[in-house]
Amino acid sequence: MNSIARRRRPGGLRSRLDILVYGLLLAAGPTGCDGRNDEGTSPGYLPGWAEARQALESALAAWRDAPSPLPASFDSPAVTFVDRRRRPGQRLLSFEVLGRSEVENARQFTVRLRLENEVEPRLVRYNVLGRNPVWVFRLEDYEAISHWEMDMSRPPSDTDRGSN
Repeated sequence: MNSIARRRRPGGLRSRLDILVYGLLLAAGPTGCDGRNDEGTSPGYLPGWAEARQALESALAAWRDAPSPLPASFDSPAVTFVDRRRRPGQRLLSFEVLGRSEVENARQFTVRLRLENEVEPRLVRYNVLGRNPVWVFRLEDYEAISHWEMDMSRPPSDTDRGSN
């Protein structure tokens, strides 16, 4: 046994442990925060902040720029837009992304919406998640779906749309 132990010592446990540690550091290094942006690490189902904002702006711009009569959906192959509180036929005149918030499981943005036939703008929060497509949910729809409270088989009523 001593001859076997002596043969392993030069490439023994210590050097194998060093190789394992270095290998893990190399593998983990690219996935962490590199200091060049504020993305950090996030689950694979979350887009980065820039991609999430671009998806939100793309969905809202499609609503704003849609021809008359307005389509039932503003989805594109890359972005699925869910806002069941939007009144059918109501035009979006303008929008302004005011900021973002750290929330669990989504990228959240606060947006000022100026809607046709409304004097005051609305402040609305949207949660963005997913990849290919990226999903843009109005916060109330996101919460209803995440708590299994949304009846997707019926169209939303005026009370579902609320005043927000």
